[in-house]
Amino acid sequence: MTPRRFLAALAVAAVLAVPAVADAQGERILRVPGDYPSLDAAIAASIDGDVILLAAGTYPGGITVPEDKPGITIRGVDRNTVVFDGEQIRANAIEVEADRVTLENLSAHDYVENGFYWDGVAGFAGRYLTVWNVGLYAIYAIQSRSGTIEQSYASGAADAAFYIGECYPCDTVVRHVTARLSAVGYSGTNAGGNLIVEDSLFEANSIGILPNSYDVGLEPPPQREATFRRNVVRDSGQAATPRATPLGGFHGIGIGIAGGVGNQVEGNTVSGSARFGIAVFTTVDRGTRWVPSNNHIAANTVSGSRFADLALAKGTGTGNCFEGNVAAVAEPSDLATACASAEGGGSVDIAAQLVWPPQMLLDGLPPAPSYADMPVPPPQPTQPVDTTGSLLWLAFPATLVVLCGAALVLLLRRRRRSKALVSPSRG
Repeated sequence: MTPRRFLAALAVAAVLAVPAVADAQGERILRVPGDYPSLDAAIAASIDGDVILLAAGTYPGGITVPEDKPGITIRGVDRNTVVFDGEQIRANAIEVEADRVTLENLSAHDYVENGFYWDGVAGFAGRYLTVWNVGLYAIYAIQSRSGTIEQSYASGAADAAFYIGECYPCDTVVRHVTARLSAVGYSGTNAGGNLIVEDSLFEANSIGILPNSYDVGLEPPPQREATFRRNVVRDSGQAATPRATPLGGFHGIGIGIAGGVGNQVEGNTVSGSARFGIAVFTTVDRGTRWVPSNNHIAANTVSGSRFADLALAKGTGTGNCFEGNVAAVAEPSDLATACASAEGGGSVDIAAQLVWPPQMLLDGLPPAPSYADMPVPPPQPTQPVDTTGSLLWLAFPATLVVLCGAALVLLLRRRRRSKALVSPSRG
């Protein structure tokens, strides 16, 4: 091959290599700030399948992933050093309006509304996320389906640490998460249908887990057909938490089925609740009642609740079964092994405490602390990020320059030699 042809071949190789800016998994990587000055700029340049990789640093947030940017991943190089700071003036860290968008290895704090959330999407994932001290929800999805939230930590949310709401079927799993010091650890209004919350810790929230039925104008009530299994729920209502939700009136409940239908509550460990460990009750709002029925409460271990470990309110529907639970105190007293086959069964005393409109339930509660004053959580395990591909890509331009330079030198030498052969001799 002549030097000229060799140079041409190198040029073609360089052009063909440009689309291969990828990591070891074959994902195209867009780096911020290495390739793009801001996350907004990287999102604008992204296509389906791209990974936007954020370097360590503090970011302002206020980001929207628009509907026409599906299938991207926004990933931090380190969960604890890629931090979105709302400074108590910005609304949200990242709002996602596009389908199949994944958020990974990121932290966010001090937003007046929300941390990370998905709004009306099909397909979503959040992994290795940390959110603390926000005015509403930490990590949540609304009117969204086919999702996964896992390996994440939320604390100091004035509404819910984790929220999956207004979807049926949701086709979503929440697993291996931790919720602390929030008004509600997990909340799910009118959400169900292949919805699972499992293997997670809900600690020192005002309410631990609260699927609930209310008419808020999106997915119609009732909440139905969700599964809550193998979770640890402890010390609900035992710590002061921020509160920006009327559901805060259910304080002191470990797991509450609030007007839900056909839910499975199985194999959970609930301890130290300020009022009730696991409670099933009717919800009331604007004169409408949503009556719980056909809920299965089985094989749970419940202890240390102030009023009752297991509670069923008077006025519920049929088929609310409590089977194989380990609990010291139940209300009614035979609840640990009973199915409420007769409509309207349950305790009058429990109904007197819980079956009220949410705003009325807030009456008499002590003032809540500000979300901004809650403690900062400790560092959390970070997701391993494969940088091998990116390092190879960084080395590629330098290698290409060396090869081109060598070919150019070879070409110049050959030209000089050719000129010397054809020049006339001086005699």
